[in-house]
Amino acid sequence: MYKLFFTLLLSLTFTQEPCEGTCFSEEEVINMTNNIKELQFKRETCESIYLNLESQIKDYVEQEKLNQLLIEDYKKQLEMSEEMIDLVKPKWHENKYLWFFGGIIITSGSVYLAGQIK
Repeated sequence: MYKLFFTLLLSLTFTQEPCEGTCFSEEEVINMTNNIKELQFKRETCESIYLNLESQIKDYVEQEKLNQLLIEDYKKQLEMSEEMIDLVKPKWHENKYLWFFGGIIITSGSVYLAGQIK
């Protein structure tokens, strides 16, 4: 009996403190915990997406630099090809009219000479 009385006295002495301010029920605490876990997961997902986006931006910037260098190289190549066209002009014997009329003269001359043979 003494032990039961002592246990009852201790349980009443060390009871739960009364709620001061805002008190939450077990269900509300569980909901808040679940919300916090969900928000932490979303934050981690957003951070990983952000890091991925930053790496993609770096890649695009590097690709843009390479594209600019390629464009400059193509412009230089075009300028060089225009210079080559100016430098390499056809010689006098590469004239197409000269070969055309030369061919006519040689052909007509050979036909005339073939007609002279009896």
